Amino acid sequence: MYNFEQDIELTDMPESFQAVQQSLNDFVAINYETALGLVLQPQLTEADILHYKGKVIDIIRNNPPLESLPKYLRDGREDYLWYSGFFDDAGKDVFRKYGKFVSPAIEITKTNYTGELAKINLPYFRELVDLVSLERLCIKYEKLLPTSPKDTAKEKLPTPKENITQEKLPAPQNNIVKEAKPKVTKRTYQPKLSKEQYTLLADCIESIKLFRSKVKVTELKKLLTGKLTEPLQVTNQKSLVYLLDQLMEAGHIKDTWMSVADSNKDFISFRTEGNEERYGSKPHYITLQQLTNCRNRNKRERIYKLENIDDLIAELKKCNPE
Repeated sequence: MYNFEQDIELTDMPESFQAVQQSLNDFVAINYETALGLVLQPQLTEADILHYKGKVIDIIRNNPPLESLPKYLRDGREDYLWYSGFFDDAGKDVFRKYGKFVSPAIEITKTNYTGELAKINLPYFRELVDLVSLERLCIKYEKLLPTSPKDTAKEKLPTPKENITQEKLPAPQNNIVKEAKPKVTKRTYQPKLSKEQYTLLADCIESIKLFRSKVKVTELKKLLTGKLTEPLQVTNQKSLVYLLDQLMEAGHIKDTWMSVADSNKDFISFRTEGNEERYGSKPHYITLQQLTNCRNRNKRERIYKLENIDDLIAELKKCNPE
């Protein structure tokens, strides 16, 4: 759920894009406060929430590049605009315009809100303000909705196991052999990296915030040798594919790394409410089809932190593998 106080490090955004995010937050703060004043909290129902969610869907339907933004907002990322796929989906022209943005020279208030917003000559900016404000409103009141009576009843009903006492349980039979669970064998990416190269790779991954949490060298070794016990949460699938494709082309991992990742189930997408609605409550593993789609998109779209990854590959060439 949405929570700006989560311990999430900021992306190393260019200053111009930091200015965009800050201005967006300033306008949203006023818009959101105004919206709160129009909502009567005691009378708010689930139908009202669905009404506001419908407005969110309408904004996205009319402005497709905004589609990925809500999931990053709900995950608590303060740099949600930069981390989402907005700039990828909006195109190079929009990206350049946002890169040249200059913040308003004055503080945004209720008095000057309308006039200052009209001065922002950026595509989708007004829609972004409305979308984020509505999402924040939905998130706030979703938490206040009462628990469903059916759910409460289910929680109070004892399960059959609770009604069985220890005396009623049948005595264990020594002649019954429990069937052993088969071991899950993971495949290896056949890494060819030295200790120094692993360190460089870990530093690059951290610099571009590729995963939800910081990944150590030991975890990278487990990943590439097929010994990873828990999947890694990926923040940007396109960057992940580009990085591993570059490692493949440089001969550091096998050519069929995508099928290895798919069979190993090494990567999952962000656990957001939107993903749960889309894929269910179970973790959504990034599939071979998704990885292939990202590879195709990388051929025609901007790749986040491409320079960092290219610099890494150049540095790896200077080192000798083990």
